[in-house]
Amino acid sequence: MTRPSENLAAETLAARLARPDILALPPCDVAGPPLPGTIRLDANENPYAALVAGQPTINRYPDPQPAALRQRLADLYGVAPACLWVARGSDDAIDLLVRAFCRAGQDYIAIVEPTFSAYGQFARVQGAGVIAARLTDDFAFDAESVLATVTPSAPKLLFLCTPNNPTGNAIDPVDIRWIAAALPNTLIVVDEAYGEFCDAPSLATEATGNLVVLRTLSKAYGLAGARIGCVIAAPEIIDLLAKVSPPYPLPTPSIAAALDALGPERMPLHAARIERLLAERATLAGRLANAAEIDRVREGGNFLFLEVADPGDLARRLVAAAVRVRFRPSAAPGGVRVTVGTESENAALLAAFGIAASAPASRRADIVRDTKETRIALSLDLDQAEPRRIDSGIPFYDHMLDQVAAHGGFSLVLACSGDLGIDPHHSVEDIALALGAALKQALGDKRGIGRFGFALPMDETSAEVLVDLSGRPFAKFDGSFSTAAVGGLPTEMVPHIFRSLADSMGAAIHVKVAGDNDHHKVEACFKAFGRALRSGLSLEGGRDALPSTKGVL
Repeated sequence: MTRPSENLAAETLAARLARPDILALPPCDVAGPPLPGTIRLDANENPYAALVAGQPTINRYPDPQPAALRQRLADLYGVAPACLWVARGSDDAIDLLVRAFCRAGQDYIAIVEPTFSAYGQFARVQGAGVIAARLTDDFAFDAESVLATVTPSAPKLLFLCTPNNPTGNAIDPVDIRWIAAALPNTLIVVDEAYGEFCDAPSLATEATGNLVVLRTLSKAYGLAGARIGCVIAAPEIIDLLAKVSPPYPLPTPSIAAALDALGPERMPLHAARIERLLAERATLAGRLANAAEIDRVREGGNFLFLEVADPGDLARRLVAAAVRVRFRPSAAPGGVRVTVGTESENAALLAAFGIAASAPASRRADIVRDTKETRIALSLDLDQAEPRRIDSGIPFYDHMLDQVAAHGGFSLVLACSGDLGIDPHHSVEDIALALGAALKQALGDKRGIGRFGFALPMDETSAEVLVDLSGRPFAKFDGSFSTAAVGGLPTEMVPHIFRSLADSMGAAIHVKVAGDNDHHKVEACFKAFGRALRSGLSLEGGRDALPSTKGVL
């Protein structure tokens, strides 16, 4: 892939603000991107595949800016690929900006404290000065005060983190636009690392002129270890960053992980996880607000900011409990930033404050199942009825799966990309296998469940589904259909669905259906299965009771 254009018009903001020595740099001299069908003898690589299982192509250098990932991120944030540069996380993006624009001993950046420490750290490493405005005593953002503090120093860059790390407050986009207009010769760098956890609109689509936006896949998309982020800015700024970027900034496995995580079938699960984290954040904040030793609790991003009376004593208790948090005395004397974790992790944190868990942990499961024929991602929660969002690519199958979840009383988010152009078979079967595996995982050791479960009439049809969540797979289907398909779902697949569920759940499932209308018969099977699951999954009596004389299921 060709690097972005090196022609920077003299009148552009980037040309006026950039370090002259950076402007004078020649294009980075790297080998071209991998091209199928070519013999690569231009990069001094080892021609033999790496001796690492599952990574046959890492002996070759990756594309400096992989076109597929750049386009996917551009689509995700609603911008043109020419306005986006993929970096090794937003930390790397911050470093690139400072190196491109700030000369040692001459230039300044501006920050609004308390905020993310990396802004000042990268500037100091570069030898640039740091001008610090402050939030108000209540951690509110005062745009007029910020302008009054930073304007006299004419900073090259002003970093604004929204929602702010560590205080959690978001900056009103109106204030950001006003500051950008008031400082036309300063790049206003808006760090939206936690943007997915905030109601404020992203400014990514407005990143032109002197407005720059940073995004990352570390927080909302669970790719902190892959180190993928990006800068969104006017093309001339992106062109400049290309000069200071390392030749091959992105490892091949990280590129693959990012493209995989951002696949269309994964996106509904990301949305569901964000909803879950926000709900956990609210629950955790509510419980901690009642702790006598906590003076204040603030919510923001995927974290809480606490102000505690005795941070030293809390630190000792947390170390003993093997719970790690970040103490932020520069933000407040008793400042503590706490990331929202899983239910069990949050329960461990609450226990360190002497707060008992309010309820047993939810029975949840997330499943990703990829084959050469299908890519499936699903999430379910046996103790929540919502959300239910299903996209199998077969609308009638969506309806049937929704019936199972609705009558089973559990949340189900599922998306599948399959080879429907060939036949529905693979999608139908693989979804059943994935759903069964998720149910099995969510049930855990099955303590407290009803285990057994349902017969129902539907107009002229009657359906009976008997379930035993025994751990022993067995499927029996008694019934027949006269039509080849109902709503795009092959009727021959209906018995196969229940067999696949039985195999992957480790359950005995007996289905018996009779009637005249195949639509009614298929739907009755799924509704009855949902009702059977509701009975079998339900918690009865003691949560530790095991419905088996064997002592194990």
